[in-house]
Amino acid sequence: MIASRRLRDPLPLGLVPALVVVPALGLIALALALIAPAASATLRRSNNTPFPSSQTIVGARWTSPRYGPPGNQTGDVLPTVWADDNDEYTMIDDGGTNAPPSGAFWRQSVARITRSPPRINFSHVGDPNHPPPHTFAQITSNRALWAGPLGPYYSSGLVAVGHVFYATQQFNWRWGSNGLFKGLEGIAYSTDHGQHWTSVKKAFPAPLGNLNWLIRGRGGFYPDGWVYAIASEREFNASTLIMGRAPANASLTDPASWQWASGFAAGGQVALWSSSFASATPIMYWPSHITYPQMVYDSHLHRYLLTFSYSYAATPPGIWRNGAELVILEAPHPWGPFSFVAREPYFGPSNGYSPSFPVSWMSLNGRDLWMKWAANFNGCSAHLDCSGGYGFNYRRLHLTVAGDR
Repeated sequence: MIASRRLRDPLPLGLVPALVVVPALGLIALALALIAPAASATLRRSNNTPFPSSQTIVGARWTSPRYGPPGNQTGDVLPTVWADDNDEYTMIDDGGTNAPPSGAFWRQSVARITRSPPRINFSHVGDPNHPPPHTFAQITSNRALWAGPLGPYYSSGLVAVGHVFYATQQFNWRWGSNGLFKGLEGIAYSTDHGQHWTSVKKAFPAPLGNLNWLIRGRGGFYPDGWVYAIASEREFNASTLIMGRAPANASLTDPASWQWASGFAAGGQVALWSSSFASATPIMYWPSHITYPQMVYDSHLHRYLLTFSYSYAATPPGIWRNGAELVILEAPHPWGPFSFVAREPYFGPSNGYSPSFPVSWMSLNGRDLWMKWAANFNGCSAHLDCSGGYGFNYRRLHLTVAGDR
């Protein structure tokens, strides 16, 4: 989100949600030092969350400096998926890659990420002139120009099933007041790795908005033939996390094919499912602490990693500027039960959001991962470190597992 999101009408706050529920030398070392995080940027194991501390993943620490967004990329949210061509792809909101006019951006666009971190390469997917990007000044004078290959929508979710990509199309919501999401226009699909998109336009109900898929290995579908997704009820500092699933085929664009976690059995080891969205039961509840949650599966550790941040302030604009905290949780099943792994105050730095782990960048033992995130779309309060880039930030971390020597 860049300042362009100010274009949305700041409407009054909505109703209460229905779901209350060096080793480099010389110049290389110098370059790394320039982008190294502040000394305070440290993952912490002290648990200030309502979740029990993990007995499986018992440590986490950064093992590289923070790398800022590539010079040709800007934008946020950044759900990523490991596609069948072995590359990572990401959906970018309010930004893009290699925009032809300087300062121009798309409502949403797709980028292909090649090579491995830390030397990754971004390239725009599709024709950059259809639709063409526009500058903030142009969009201010004509909102019809504010579009992307999926139309005039934001997109928080991207998944691949075989060679087909699926992406969400969000209805506009009351952004200026951090209001409830208004649902989805639909789920679009692409059969050519994001070059072209087809809009199905089968609406999903409010308060869905930031629906995004659990990424499990190449593609993202679960061995049982379902694709799982999570969602919260608002953009910043939501309280509830719900889970849905759909068959791993073309019917996942149809809301009638979806099921929603509606309860649990066997001490939380088994989820119960309902085709009624109204029956959805939160898989996690933490009042005013969930911002842009994303989940991946670490197949080597056999654990699901849930990542999100939360803002220290409660309302805009402080909710965007006054600092945010990273939280990493883990669970044996997609629906939980969740345990605390690590946190980082003033993550980003300082206003980081939408953190996750691209699964193709995990080490063979599942202990070394790269986290990506966006930061500081609306700047920072004067006392904060605002060096985190509005774009694809990334950094390597190491997980310590119980029993490791």
